[in-house]
Amino acid sequence: MSTEPRKRLELLWGVSTKASRGPKPKLSLERIVTTAIDIADREGIDALSMQRLAAELGYTTMSLYRYVPSKEDLLELMIDQTPEPPPSAGDAQDWRTELETWVSALWETYRRHPWVLRVQITAPPVGPGQLAWFDAGLRPLRKAGLDGGDQVSVLLFLLGAVRQLALISIDVEHGREQAGLTPIEAETDYDAALREFVDPERFPALTALVNEGAFTPSGRPDAGVDLDLQFGVRRVLDGIEAYVLSRDRKTGTTSAAERLKG
Repeated sequence: MSTEPRKRLELLWGVSTKASRGPKPKLSLERIVTTAIDIADREGIDALSMQRLAAELGYTTMSLYRYVPSKEDLLELMIDQTPEPPPSAGDAQDWRTELETWVSALWETYRRHPWVLRVQITAPPVGPGQLAWFDAGLRPLRKAGLDGGDQVSVLLFLLGAVRQLALISIDVEHGREQAGLTPIEAETDYDAALREFVDPERFPALTALVNEGAFTPSGRPDAGVDLDLQFGVRRVLDGIEAYVLSRDRKTGTTSAAERLKG
């Protein structure tokens, strides 16, 4: 069970309410979390337990509980400390480029640390690491002219899209590896299956896409779910522009175009 809310916050932010006396201990919370992340990166989140972590560190399991009260707290610390700092705005970036860069960096984080996608989300972000990413995502949406509540709604949608598509991408790749197929072989098999079994009366829209070659293997090494994400994000950004411009025309606001220049 996780600690009480105040203790949880103090743990995430590195706030200690007890005075430290005597020599500095060899074991530290930072070392515990870093080692736990390393285990999860190498072997997956299912391989991580407090017992396994203690063995890796060369300490007893009870020693770890002096620093982190539970595995749930450990996972939260890992999630908060795993990503690199979010991308900065950059002097010449407009709001669209800034947000696309944020999405791309988040995608790469999930790809480098796929175990993060297996940890259940139980609360909004409150740690400094996650809040830094949250703030960096809100920044371009504010430049775009969205109001506060709309900024949060769009960012949560983008976060969900990146997270879920990254999970799909990783699972598909794992499935291909398990079957011993290359991406081209897997795509070829899928296209062949659709052409054989899709009934035009039952699946008219899907049949049209199959006949148009939508599922024919492209042969491009960069083809994949990440391209679907890029396309979807750009259409969301198009929608934001249209929404802000339409809203400001209705209210007689004249600064929309300037805001959209970011």
